[in-house]
Amino acid sequence: MAARADERLRRAGWVAFAAAVLTVGLITYGSWVRVSGSGLGCPDWPLCEGTIVPELDGATAIEFGHRIFAGVTMLTAAVAAWLAWGARRSDAVAARLLVGALAAILFQAGLGGATVLTELHGMVRLAHLATAMATLGLLSAGAIRALGLPRSPSPSVRTAAVLLAGIALVVLAGGAVVGAGVSGGCPGLPLCDERSTAGAAWVHGAHRVAGALLVLALVWSTIELRRLRGTRLAIGLNHSAAALVVLQIVIGIWAVTQDLPGGVRVLHLGVATLAWWAIVGQWALVTLGRTR
Repeated sequence: MAARADERLRRAGWVAFAAAVLTVGLITYGSWVRVSGSGLGCPDWPLCEGTIVPELDGATAIEFGHRIFAGVTMLTAAVAAWLAWGARRSDAVAARLLVGALAAILFQAGLGGATVLTELHGMVRLAHLATAMATLGLLSAGAIRALGLPRSPSPSVRTAAVLLAGIALVVLAGGAVVGAGVSGGCPGLPLCDERSTAGAAWVHGAHRVAGALLVLALVWSTIELRRLRGTRLAIGLNHSAAALVVLQIVIGIWAVTQDLPGGVRVLHLGVATLAWWAIVGQWALVTLGRTR
């Protein structure tokens, strides 16, 4: 009986990992919806232009595709939660994480509807992004726990938590830039100049300073990993996160110097999502991995 529960839990872990991959794609797709101006391609919710399946053309096709993608992701997360809940006696932590991920993605769907019904209100869009990142984090942590991956002795729990808080601040500050409608409000580099309003300078400044501090925290975590060697996966995630954050900074500079081309803005959020995923994974290994 215990062996059957353990096998069910491992299946939940793999399904949760698949749902996390889909969530990364969903977040990036959502950025494309925004950048392409297709956010109101379906002006109503939960229907689209008053029907279940509208005529697929232009902005409507892009927005409706996003809804279908979200539906597939939601169903995958639901399967992972169902499998983990059935094996909750084997690991209650994994079950709670994956049921929490399902609750988060359902709430995110509601926020998606609110985004449409409020005609793309900036703060609702920010909440939508934050919930999507939380969903990705819960799915990833639940997958690591359910798959029984070993706990990493390094970096320290404190360092992993600082990295997690740092990348969360970077992502939320970036979302606030978009939500406040000031994406182009800081054309100066490395800091805003006299062309920026006080509000735009504050939000952009928070985003850029958080990114710089995150780089320093990643340098420190790398030193810790060299001093007290972590698991191979933790080392790989740390180095991947560092490379992605540096790439993210380069893309951000590119976006500013090129007057914010749409494709670069989509890439900017996509890379940020991957960096968040890597840092969440490292945190989960340090705090939730199995002790052998």
